[in-house]
Amino acid sequence: MISESFGLRADNVSFRYRGRGSGDVFSNFSLVLDSRPTVLIGPNGAGKSTLMRLLTGQLKPSTGTVTRVGRVGWAAQHTVALPGFTVTEQVQYASWLAGISRSGAVEAAARSLDQAHLTELAGRPATQLSGGELARMGIACALASAPDFLVLDEPTAALDPLARRSVTAVLQGLAAQGIGILVSSHTATDIGPPFNRLLVLHRGRLEFDGSVHDFFHLRHRSGVVADLAQALRDH
Repeated sequence: MISESFGLRADNVSFRYRGRGSGDVFSNFSLVLDSRPTVLIGPNGAGKSTLMRLLTGQLKPSTGTVTRVGRVGWAAQHTVALPGFTVTEQVQYASWLAGISRSGAVEAAARSLDQAHLTELAGRPATQLSGGELARMGIACALASAPDFLVLDEPTAALDPLARRSVTAVLQGLAAQGIGILVSSHTATDIGPPFNRLLVLHRGRLEFDGSVHDFFHLRHRSGVVADLAQALRDH
């Protein structure tokens, strides 16, 4: 069981996409996520995005169960700026879509923009944000329902070093506030604070589940884990 007031759990989950003819993406897969900030890595096609969509309820497992304790916020890899919306209006809209009342959405958006370090840009058209600002707006939208747990699909993908640093600063602040975080990534720059748990997914199997320190310093039996640790260590 999840022993805290929030978390995510997958028990014996199997899943396959209909019509693709490629077999199960996951077969009898189990995972428990708690308050530890966690980073999920793996080669392309490992199933990272599929797992995140299963955990957040966007996909339903063929068999097995997914348990969500507490409110979960989600941000896809690419945040789309809505034409004609300011940053505040887009975050308010995300809050309203999450079931928050109109008046509550105003308060939620103000709080979320502050958490995402975007208060100074609240009145700017959403379409005029830089890449890093857009990524932080995506996080603000995920925060707009006051979640206990955030699931973020590669929030720093294609960002320059300064923009990645701005996103990392937001995530560190959220972790310090006690919000659970699961982030997928494929770069070494994301494997550091605030993350202290690292998962390696490969072909729908969990090949490593441990600390960031152990990932980089232990001798791994799994070839894909050893290869990833070496590649990221040399990055």
